[in-house]
Amino acid sequence: MIPDQAATLRNKLKTARFITIASGKGGVGKSLVTMNVAISLSKMNKKVLVIDMDVGFANLEVLGGIHLEHTLKDFFSGISLNEIVEKTKYGFWLLSSGNDVNDIYAFQMGEKERLFSEFQRFGSEMDYILIDMGAGYSSLMDNVYTITDDFILVITPEPTAIMDGYTFLKILSIKGLKSRLFLIVNMVNDLSEGRLLIKKFGEVTSKFTSLRFEKSYSILNDPRVKRSVREQKPFVISYEKIQPTFGIMGISSAIAGKDGKDNIPERMSFASKIRRFFRLGR
Repeated sequence: MIPDQAATLRNKLKTARFITIASGKGGVGKSLVTMNVAISLSKMNKKVLVIDMDVGFANLEVLGGIHLEHTLKDFFSGISLNEIVEKTKYGFWLLSSGNDVNDIYAFQMGEKERLFSEFQRFGSEMDYILIDMGAGYSSLMDNVYTITDDFILVITPEPTAIMDGYTFLKILSIKGLKSRLFLIVNMVNDLSEGRLLIKKFGEVTSKFTSLRFEKSYSILNDPRVKRSVREQKPFVISYEKIQPTFGIMGISSAIAGKDGKDNIPERMSFASKIRRFFRLGR
């Protein structure tokens, strides 16, 4: 392929946006938010890949009643990425990172280059790549924080969740987080409690860090959400008319842009994002 043709092909490729969903501590419903946002975006006819980076756990699989045959670690045993990434019954694709994130970064450069090549081809077909992070800040994930276009922080009204969430953001502020920032206050008793916490958390964040929230959302502590977890059926499907579903739809629409159109400028090329994600340099 001549250079001009190669450049034309690259320009035609989609540039998937990376969305990181994180929390300062466990038990706040982060993976549940990830699952339902992925489904909500899929309902907008968006192609969504979810990468489960909450290593050692299979929360997304359990929440959705999904069984994956392979993890990313199997790629280095000769299995192709297309065989490892599975399209779920909910319309999005799911990729598990395995039991230890260090396993991914410990492989030889040649293997990583092969992964880069296959991931670039597969990822270029996606509109969004959602990354479900483990709880709390980890310096091992700095490469992920630097490439993310949208960062969603999930907290609850519990004091420890609030403090740990703020501490997480303060570290990211020092690290120079550049992404759009969203807040989800999960499991509130009523919407007035959510609005008050959003106001106070936003004020403290703005005062003591360089970060500002693009938008913030409350999600009620609805018993039907817990029921959906027990039934392994995401609530945006099982209970379309409840407030938590409306909250998920709200943040999904905000991510997708006005009227669901992707009109947010890119900070970094898709290839550069992948290289940083897999620690292949800039």
